Parts: sequence; structure tokens; C-alpha cells
Amino acid sequence: MHPSKIRILADENIPAKIIELLEKENFNIKRAPRGTDDNEIANIAKSENRIIITFDRDFGNILLFPPQQYSGIIFIRIRPPLINTTFSAILNLLKLVKPEEFKGKLFVLLAHGFRVYPKD
Repeated sequence: MHPSKIRILADENIPAKIIELLEKENFNIKRAPRGTDDNEIANIAKSENRIIITFDRDFGNILLFPPQQYSGIIFIRIRPPLINTTFSAILNLLKLVKPEEFKGKLFVLLAHGFRVYPKD
């Protein structure tokens, strides 16, 4: 895997520590500006070909944000959202899935694994 090939847009609800850890792993990650609404985040992700990573359940709604319009959406459903658990799950997903396989898909990230929509 070449982390630099994966371009990520972190929603403002992603802890700074997780962004820092992903940067240390050489991922190209950018944080959405504070107070940016979901549609603006979606537009930034589209224009910059970035995968959205978020805890916001709106992005898990395929009617609001149809995955096929994006470079990928990672909706994190880990409770409680502990830094180590969440970071490990994100890193595992990013290592298992090739950069091009994110396009047009919604990944629901759980503590031990993930689900993908639409299924192939």
C-alpha cells in the first residue's frame, strides 16, 4: 500500500490525535475547516478527490450522500470512540482496501471490521 496515494478529508469530528497519527503513517490527510457543513465537506471531497472520514451519521445515509458520487466515504461507528481502537480500525481498513476500491463506496467502520455499500 502507498499511503500517499490515499487522499483523505477528515470531518471536524475526527480527533486531532487521529489525524496526527495518520500523518505519521504518511497519509495525505486534510481536516475540514471548523463549522463546515456537510454539503460543503462533500463538495471539498469531490473537488479534491478525497475520501471523507467522519463520525457523522448523515454521511452514512446513502440517500443524502450517494456513495457513487464520491471518492469514498468512511463512516466510523465505533463506540466508545477511543483513539487507539479507532485509529487501529482506520489503519486496518486503509491497508486492506486498495485506493481505487474506495471510489463510489460507503465503508461503515466497526471496531473489528467494516461493511461496504454497495456490495460488489
